[in-house]
Amino acid sequence: MNVGPKQIVGEELWRSVVWSAIGLLGWSLIISSTDRLDASAITVLGLPVATWSVLTLSMIGIRLATGMELKVETESGRYLMWFVGLVVGAFVVLWLILVQSQPWTLIAVYAAGSVLGTLVWRGYIERAT
Repeated sequence: MNVGPKQIVGEELWRSVVWSAIGLLGWSLIISSTDRLDASAITVLGLPVATWSVLTLSMIGIRLATGMELKVETESGRYLMWFVGLVVGAFVVLWLILVQSQPWTLIAVYAAGSVLGTLVWRGYIERAT
């Protein structure tokens, strides 16, 4: 199914409700659990808005560049689930660093693991289809 850029942007703006919920939940858990981030207007409002905008623009860009629908009920929906998993994993890593005082090198480990896991997962998906 071929959809135009206007329809893609509209669909992704509706989907962005989920991204805003993930951002609000993730940042509220982190901010309320640590003294490393002050609960100011910038952190309480700015971080979720920044998360929402980055994720929404990323999804619009991915859809415009690839032409995939990225809907759960479609074949390309597995990529959407992969993307959601990476986002949730990033919040877990930030929580471990900011709340549990784990070392900042955990970000590099997460990034490397995400890349390696993605390559392995894509190979598995390609072999399965």
